[in-house]
Amino acid sequence: MDQQTAQPEVRQTLIHADERYQAYTMDLEYMLRWEILRDGEFVQEGCSLSQESAREAVAHVLSHFRRQDATSQNDGGKSEAIRALLREIGTPEPLKDENGAAKPAHI
Repeated sequence: MDQQTAQPEVRQTLIHADERYQAYTMDLEYMLRWEILRDGEFVQEGCSLSQESAREAVAHVLSHFRRQDATSQNDGGKSEAIRALLREIGTPEPLKDENGAAKPAHI
């Protein structure tokens, strides 16, 4: 006789929401799994042992993402002049992903 074990339903709890980011925790009984969505799409996950540590971890990751967001909005002042100098000495332009961010170089 084949018995199937019913998977318990994992309830998501919203722990952060703003105009761009949402974060949820899922209680797995032995830890809390958290995930962050940016503009409705998954961007980061992690695990914590308590609701408080999950909130702290999410706040830390969101701080990093917001700095990235602010940097991508800021031209950097002399960015184009630096790019022009690099082109003059033969440095190739970095590859960019679909969002326009530089891709890491693969060795």
